[in-house]
Amino acid sequence: MGNPVSLVSGSSSGIGTAIVEAFAASGYDVVVHYNSGSDPSDPRTHRKSGQERAEDIASRLREQYQVQALSLGADLSQPEDAFSLVDRAHEHFGRLDTVVSNSGVTNYVRDKDGQVVRYRFTETPIDHLQQEMDRVLSVNLMGAYRLCQRSLKYMIEAAESERQAGIEVAHRSFLFIATVSDVAPDSTRIPYGVSKAGLNHVVLGAAFEGGQHNITVNALRPGVVETPLTSRPSGLVDPLTNQEYSVAETYGLMAEGGSQALPRIGQPEDIAGAALAFTRIPYMTGQLIAVDGGFTLVNGFPNRELFLQEGMRRRAASHNETNE
Repeated sequence: MGNPVSLVSGSSSGIGTAIVEAFAASGYDVVVHYNSGSDPSDPRTHRKSGQERAEDIASRLREQYQVQALSLGADLSQPEDAFSLVDRAHEHFGRLDTVVSNSGVTNYVRDKDGQVVRYRFTETPIDHLQQEMDRVLSVNLMGAYRLCQRSLKYMIEAAESERQAGIEVAHRSFLFIATVSDVAPDSTRIPYGVSKAGLNHVVLGAAFEGGQHNITVNALRPGVVETPLTSRPSGLVDPLTNQEYSVAETYGLMAEGGSQALPRIGQPEDIAGAALAFTRIPYMTGQLIAVDGGFTLVNGFPNRELFLQEGMRRRAASHNETNE
């Protein structure tokens, strides 16, 4: 029968790379997807293009895990590209057992001077809000929606073929990588949260559609994870070093200060392990599960300033003890 096949969108960096490697390490043939569109608002400074990174990852996975690994480009903000991505993956492998929708973008866009602009909810100009909403809805919601549509089509066809042949219908799965921002709003990132929260309803509808064909559909909702995207400056300066914290470092301080049960932010491998596990559970569907170190358990987001200050206090105290 050959290896099972997993397609992971947005797998040329960050969380997506960790997820596609987890599947390859478990004996899946994989599709490494990269975004073929240009994104001038991306705060990351990649030395290589998405295609180069994806091809490097695919080559490494083939060599390290002795599986097939195919790199494919698609700009998921474009209406036809999600369908095309799934079509090409299925044409190459002849099957799709698991698809993970990981691609996503933040709502921040750059101004005419090339600077990333952040507005609070009530301050966002009409034209700027339209740009932000167009950006996140086209990828985070519609791109993911279309990816699920097309994937379930092939999975349902495979299930029907098995049923007609009189053999047991195999378990197949689709997993959305969503976010805890659906319930933890930040005043400058509300469009992002809106686009991801919309996926929650897609999960429910798709789970009903796929259930009778032994297809499970769920959403994994990460908290803050240390990735190239969260390495961008946060605007907060360390009083000890006078250096600006990254977004990841800022949320790490909050975690140390008590904003969540586990006193650290996530790593891509944390999400990858959960993604692999969730897609292999045949009796769980329609679920929206947080993998966030207990961030939403504590529900500390409204008090983030308090936890940030406590984290900084503890960091300073530890620094002083070390130097004594």
